Order: sequence, then C-alpha cells, then structure tokens
Amino acid sequence: MWKQLLVTVGTGVLILSGTSAVSADQITPQDLVKTTKSLQQTEQRIQTSKQSVAKAKRHVETIDQSLKAIDQKIEQTKSKLASYETALHPESADKSLFKQVLSTVLPSAKAEAAESEETKHDLQAKQAETKQSLKALESKQADVKTERQKARSAHVAAYKQLKGQAAQLKDLKQQTTALAPDKFMMPATGRLSQGYGAASGQFGYTFHNGLDIAANVGTPIYAAAAGTVTDVKSGGPYGKHVFIEHEIDGQKWTTVYAHMHKIEVKTGQTLLQGEGIGQIGNTGNSSGPHLHFEVHQGEYAYSSSSAGNTVNPMNVAEVLGGASPIKATY
Repeated sequence: MWKQLLVTVGTGVLILSGTSAVSADQITPQDLVKTTKSLQQTEQRIQTSKQSVAKAKRHVETIDQSLKAIDQKIEQTKSKLASYETALHPESADKSLFKQVLSTVLPSAKAEAAESEETKHDLQAKQAETKQSLKALESKQADVKTERQKARSAHVAAYKQLKGQAAQLKDLKQQTTALAPDKFMMPATGRLSQGYGAASGQFGYTFHNGLDIAANVGTPIYAAAAGTVTDVKSGGPYGKHVFIEHEIDGQKWTTVYAHMHKIEVKTGQTLLQGEGIGQIGNTGNSSGPHLHFEVHQGEYAYSSSSAGNTVNPMNVAEVLGGASPIKATY
C-alpha cells in the first residue's frame, strides 16, 4: 500500500505525494529513528508546556483574587473617608446621619460631644490616617495590575508555545506514520538466499523458521521494531545473535538476528524501530555472510521440524518506503 512520504524542512514538514514523492531508496532507518526521537521529545515538551500553561493560569487567577480583595478594601476605605467628611462637616448632612456616622466611628463618644474640639481633632487624625491607607492601597493596586499584565502575557506566551508544539507534534506523527512500517521493518538489505518454510535438513533442521538475507560482512542490521534486547549470545548454531522482545497492539513478539559479525547492543537495552544493533556476519552454522531473521508471535520457541510460533517475516515485515530488493528476489 502506497504511503504518503514527508520530508522535514526546517522546523516544519513538507508533505509530498504521488509521483513527486520521495523515492524509497531515499528513506533510511536513521530518518525513522530521528523522526521518532523528535516525536518523543516533542511529546515531552508538550507535557512540560501544559504544566507551564496551567501554572501561569493559576498565577493569573491568584493575582485576580488579590486585586479583587484590594478593590474591595479601596471601596471600604473611600466609604470610610466619606463618613469622616460627613462627621467633620455636619452642616452639610442630615443630623441623624451625622449621629449614625459618629456612633459608628466613635462608638464610645456621645452625640452631644460631637462639636467638641477634642472630637474634631480625633476625626481629623483618623481621616488623615485613612487617606494614607487609601494612597497605599491604590499604589498596591497599580503594582498588582502591572503584575497581572505580566502574568497574563506569560500565560498567553505559554499557550502560544503549546499550540505551536501541538502543531509540530501533529506533523511529526504524520511523518512517523509515513515512514514507519505498519508492524516490522526488514532489518537489513540484501539478497534473499533462503526463504521461510521447508528445508533440506543440511544443517539439522527440516523447517527454516526465518529468512536469510545475504549481504557483505559489515552490512548494518537494524531493529525490526521498537523493543527491548532480552538476550545477546556469541556461540552455537546461530553464532553471534540477538533476541529483541516487542509489544505491538497488545501482542508480544520476539525477533531473532543470527550469524552476526558484530553486536552493538546489550541485554536490557531499549531500542527504537530502525536503531542499529550490529553487522551482518558469517558466524555459527553459516555457509556465507548473511543475516538469519526470525519473527516469533510470543516468546522465542524454536522448532527444527515445524514453524512453531514463528511467522513468515515476509508477511509482517517490509522495507522502508515500500519496494524491497528482498521482496523482488523472493
């Protein structure tokens, strides 16, 4: 099935399709690994950005609450000043209102002492003190408004960054989907020297559980899918060989790479699809340099006379980009 291919251009992605698309031989496992790593890194950055956006939003909300409290105090202080003004100039207000204000401001004072000089000085002192409080509150209000503006700008910037990363993630997902095989990729390029199925018994087996891909010693071998190296061995019929366990759509798989010249991974190492694991060689029971590649549905379970739990790699693996020298020879 034809896949739409994408080429990274700067921080964006150029989508090509049809006859103008990138040819299969231009796509490499390194492209797939690079794109997958970029995808993972972008996902991590998005999680960090989401936290930053949430934090910035909480900061704005906290400042808004503080500003609201200050606004309320300012209104209360202004009301208090108006009360003092009424008390100091009772001739401009209703007498009953004056008495009410006075009893509120100075509950211990008697209404008949309202005109005394001592009460007047006391009210003036309290008025001056309240004016100072109002001035301080208004200054704080201005500072908090400035802080809110900065906080809102930070929130907008964080959200804008998050949106940009989300768009980049969408492009990277499209690119990864375009590059990555649906299940497994062929771990090496070369000539198919032996297919999957019945065998002559020359090397002690009557059923060949994998594919033999012939190529020069030193030809790179890549992980057929993302997974974990479960075993690395250097002897026996397989010679130098590697086992990798995969989890794909809830199903466990195990791939085997045998007769290697050089092993470049360790047990327990996690790999992305397309990461290098070693080189094709001629170790073990091998009549020439090649990679013996097996795919087991489940854990590794070898049988010399039947398929066991292996599947034909040709049915589940493909070369990046579609067309395959291995398939053409098969």
